Amino acid sequence: MTNPHGNPFSAKLSRRNLGLLAGLGAGAAAGGFLGAGAAHAAFTPGTWYVLQSRLSGLVWDLSASTANGAKLVQQARTDTNHQQFRFVDVGGGYYKIQARHSNLVLDVYAKSKDNGADIVQWADNGGVNQHWQILDDGTYLRFVNRNSGKALDVWERSTAPGSRISQYDSNGGTNQQFRALPAGTPAQGNPTIYIASDSTAQNYNSDRYPMAGWGQKLGGYFDANTTIANHAIGGRSSRSFIEQGRLQAILDVIKPDDYLYVQFGHNDASVDNPERYTSPADYKMYLRDHYMAGARAKGAIPVLLTPVNRLDYNSSTGRFNESFATYAAKVHELVSETGVALIDLGARSRTYLNSIGYDRARWEVFMHLRAGQYPNYPNGLTDSTHFQDNGANQMARLVAEGTKALPLPIAGHVR
Repeated sequence: MTNPHGNPFSAKLSRRNLGLLAGLGAGAAAGGFLGAGAAHAAFTPGTWYVLQSRLSGLVWDLSASTANGAKLVQQARTDTNHQQFRFVDVGGGYYKIQARHSNLVLDVYAKSKDNGADIVQWADNGGVNQHWQILDDGTYLRFVNRNSGKALDVWERSTAPGSRISQYDSNGGTNQQFRALPAGTPAQGNPTIYIASDSTAQNYNSDRYPMAGWGQKLGGYFDANTTIANHAIGGRSSRSFIEQGRLQAILDVIKPDDYLYVQFGHNDASVDNPERYTSPADYKMYLRDHYMAGARAKGAIPVLLTPVNRLDYNSSTGRFNESFATYAAKVHELVSETGVALIDLGARSRTYLNSIGYDRARWEVFMHLRAGQYPNYPNGLTDSTHFQDNGANQMARLVAEGTKALPLPIAGHVR
């Protein structure tokens, strides 16, 4: 196979979820998009690393091929040689990225400058399409190609094993951020928290700002050794998340000593929506027999979260009512019956909301926006479920505080 100068690859760019977190306005300690960078460099030239996606928790993989043209994809971590890479300094602030099993280097196929071009391994020929600038924030790395000026990117923000890694305009999204883990690093020292949840936790693009989910803010509260793989997505209940294969996608890649954080209830309670509705009894069954059992079968640790509170204010009492109390009760039953780890996010969020009062909760936490306040919502918005950037950050803080209280190793990773 030869590497032609023409580009045979043509990507369809009609729909693209960039996952932009830049510009969401929170500093690192408050869950900014890159988190709080460590005071050290995130890589050392010459060291063999496994490169883990911040978005998916999966790692770079070349499918054991030693041939020119083998494509770079993401897979579950095995620490085999075809998942190990090192950075070789070529001067001028650029590096070659060499695969351990083949001694070939990463190459933008056909010297393409197009979004979506394949990344392959190729014999080292000194081409600038084999040179990479490494942007290092002390925790995560981003890789910008010298020839195209584009960044390595998990295509279409996929969290599925086997998905390809391509190049795309550099935008700082979590699908362009990777952690360099020294090969053979035990999982317990570098755990991944997988989040199975709904729109209250999911990542939002910049075109939805200031809307944000607590999952996209959580990384700012954990140390540099912890990866957050946020699989939360809007409109899903405990049942539909399973039926659509989203839980299985997590179980396919989760490793021993990783964590599965599970928060549902908002959509389970949608009695008028048969695609989402899940009875409290079935909700409990799904949590126990699918989420908890699935994680434990993989040697991972399930953590249940009660549903985060809505803006359910009782003007008569001057306090916030408990949202989804029946579903929260089922979580507590499972804790009592099985000893599963619990973060009582419902209670923690309600306590926080009561401490700041209704007006601040409405205007600072939830998506109650005045007309003209934000360009993305010129007519304003009244949404008592979803969070503004600050609100998502506060909920992430509560999740981190709940994690800190757990009698589990993950507690030691909270900043």
